[in-house]
Amino acid sequence: MNTRRAALSLVLAICLSLACSSVTIVTESTPVTSVTDSTQVPSLPTGPTPIPSDPVSIREGLASLNSYSLVIESNSSGPSQTEYSKVRMEIQDSKDQDATSTHYVTNQLTADESEPSTTDSYAYSIGNAQCSGSDADEWTYTTITPQTKEMQDLFSEMMDILPLIDNPTYVGSETMNGIMTNHFTFRVGGLGLQSGVEVTANQGDYWLAQDGQYIVKYQLVAETVDTATQAKVHVDVLIDLTNINQSVDISFPVGCAP
Repeated sequence: MNTRRAALSLVLAICLSLACSSVTIVTESTPVTSVTDSTQVPSLPTGPTPIPSDPVSIREGLASLNSYSLVIESNSSGPSQTEYSKVRMEIQDSKDQDATSTHYVTNQLTADESEPSTTDSYAYSIGNAQCSGSDADEWTYTTITPQTKEMQDLFSEMMDILPLIDNPTYVGSETMNGIMTNHFTFRVGGLGLQSGVEVTANQGDYWLAQDGQYIVKYQLVAETVDTATQAKVHVDVLIDLTNINQSVDISFPVGCAP
């Protein structure tokens, strides 16, 4: 009897989820009743289904891919005419090779400096072997234990980002970097309200993969001007994902060896 009650509860739950509560469940002690003309069938929503605009996080999206090339770039300048900052990161990843390569480049000049500071370095990871450095400097080759690699992977999984998106508007379905995507635009809300400056640029665009909701491309340009001093602050950001699930070959540079 307990089994029948459990099965009856399950069927009732399924019926409720399918909006079929007007149907009477048949048991040994319950006669069959038919659906009459007066039965009210809940109406289904009409109109187009909203296009989902929320992306998954960057790391979650990348984890769903077998291989890829990724560029993350950020440029800023101001408020003085001389200061600027440029950061570019190029990443290649292949699950088949259990390999990742990262090229990190920075170039910046602050108001307190007379000469810009730059960095240009590489980092490779193939299995449990790692290599970092550059041709201009020396290369450092190391191997790590599977235990250490596991903890490094755990730490990297805790670090994730979602780029700024504010009240997006759907543009349409487009092919971007060989992937069918949904294109959205947005503007950063409240820009300039706190400082009282004039907003001269405020435009964001991003493309989400229709299969997976990961960001294929993202770009944002924002600029403000202080009308009293004419000081200008400019920021632009780019995220560009290419070679999605395509062949990516990663190997250590010639100068890097055990």
